[in-house]
Amino acid sequence: MKRMNKTTSNNRFAALLRCNDGASIVLVTIIAILVISGVIILRTTTSALWASADKQLNQDQAYEMATSMGNSLDVLIVNKHQIDLEHSTGTILNTTIADLPDGKITATVTPSNNVYIVTVESTVADATYVYTAKYTGSGYNYTRQY
Repeated sequence: MKRMNKTTSNNRFAALLRCNDGASIVLVTIIAILVISGVIILRTTTSALWASADKQLNQDQAYEMATSMGNSLDVLIVNKHQIDLEHSTGTILNTTIADLPDGKITATVTPSNNVYIVTVESTVADATYVYTAKYTGSGYNYTRQY
């Protein structure tokens, strides 16, 4: 029995492809399908990553707005004694932010058992963040409770 070496089988394969025009068309079609599938997969993955990045950006902006406003209110309440929570219950701020898509920020004060809860809610597009702080005291003298 004769053993075939590798070069003989490669030569036969190459000869088979050269003789059969249909085989080379099938091979080119398979390669084209693989390339097109790869492009579609890359496009879908890229779109998903961009959508995720946009959502994260909206969440970050909502967080920054709420914490920034909450910290500013904290300075006005505790350090500068400029807000009397006892007489400021309800909504103390309700505004839209023109530079952000559907940007809105609302601050409310709710009394509860000698504790005043300041809630700042910010919304950017489909992302919402809520900042909450608790204060005790009266008049213009309040202490933040952690």
